[in-house]
Amino acid sequence: MSDYHCLDIEFLNVDFNSYSIKGKIEVSKVHHAHLTSKDNEIELKIFFDDKSYFGDKFMYWTSKVDCEKLGTFIKVEVTKNHTNERLQKVDLSEAKLVGCSNSSNYYEDGKKYIIVKIDTAKFYWKPVEHEKQTAEFYLDDKDFRVVEPFYSILSPKSWTKNDRKFDIGRMNDSTLFYKLGKSTFRPEYNFVSKDDSNERVATVTKEPKIQFKYKKGITETEAIFYGDVILMLASFYYHIKIDYKLRRIHLAENTVTIKNIEQKNFIETNGNLWGFEIPWDFNEFLQASWQKETVKNFALLSKAITLFNQSHLVDSSAAFLIRYNIIEICGKSSKEDSIWNFTLKNDELDNFFNETKNSISNIIDKKEQEHFNNKWISIINIIKSKSLRKQLEDSLTKNDIDLEILPIKTGKIVQLRNNITHGSIDKVNAEQLRHANILLYRINGILILNLMGIKDWKLNTVIKE
Repeated sequence: MSDYHCLDIEFLNVDFNSYSIKGKIEVSKVHHAHLTSKDNEIELKIFFDDKSYFGDKFMYWTSKVDCEKLGTFIKVEVTKNHTNERLQKVDLSEAKLVGCSNSSNYYEDGKKYIIVKIDTAKFYWKPVEHEKQTAEFYLDDKDFRVVEPFYSILSPKSWTKNDRKFDIGRMNDSTLFYKLGKSTFRPEYNFVSKDDSNERVATVTKEPKIQFKYKKGITETEAIFYGDVILMLASFYYHIKIDYKLRRIHLAENTVTIKNIEQKNFIETNGNLWGFEIPWDFNEFLQASWQKETVKNFALLSKAITLFNQSHLVDSSAAFLIRYNIIEICGKSSKEDSIWNFTLKNDELDNFFNETKNSISNIIDKKEQEHFNNKWISIINIIKSKSLRKQLEDSLTKNDIDLEILPIKTGKIVQLRNNITHGSIDKVNAEQLRHANILLYRINGILILNLMGIKDWKLNTVIKE
């Protein structure tokens, strides 16, 4: 069996023949390709007739389009004479372009080719009967931290006799599976051994993964969603973006594998919930009652947690603005939260503002009335909107944060926000900004925990000098 998959690729709504680079023959609508998936590389080798100059045209085309949407431009089908009978379908619709190359030396069996590297690929296989309703989501190497607390170290099963039995057992309080919708899950290791009879040392490699079990009727969409929920929880707990490098989902109709390129360059951070006065390890965090509210608020939480982790990677001014924005995102149930609570009904309020507009317009020079009328909508929006300080206070109060105990008053927080936003950096005191960042970090965590339905937090108001 070959180490690549044979595909037929069609570029949708792309006319390579219209480009100024003219070939001796037209570019074919469908190209044969080899898809190779290695440890940390997904590569497409696309073949073409060198007289069409497709390689040059493709390179030019990629310079003009959004490379993050590469997958939306291509349609792939498994070649009919493909040798792997288990493979049913390949989906590259989510793929982003990582890189591409075109060289005069790129020939194979008389055919010219270009190399296109992408970040993800999805494969559909014939199902494996005994593995149905299960899944393994393998984590990046950097995410070893997610599984490590659930296991002890490699040791003999018995210290009193040499029976040649070794074990890496789970910690006593982490043997159960956690519930999530139509699934149960737990962090696990996949153990891979390597030995050579001529060597004194044998090795056992621990591959971190999330193991799932599903109820009957689970769909691909649901399985992927549950995996994303666990990623989000882990990303928040550890304060770093947690990723899967391989997802293998065993459904009734097929087995779906999703390969992703591993993130090698990252800034190390150490996270937990101590900043919110919760001394849980990740196992205890997963045992909390977060399921219902986390699923309900998934979209909002995803946005907030992405920003939460981003705030650890930027300078102090940018971090402050991101953390302030998280309060705005998490603290509002709707756009109405930023509007004053008027005692008039909507139609009464509209009539009131129209009468006010006419009254003011009557005392403005007729030559300037048109300009005033054009500005009226923005004036109304300013009048209707609560002040930034009031919006901030409402967001905090709604999340059970006592304004009276804050070590930095809301007016000072808003003033910092305005100075940084409007470029008045000379008015920003560095030590005051440091204190504000610590406070807003703690508040951010509390707001995110509230959205998860976790109320075990306490706001620490002590900020060390």
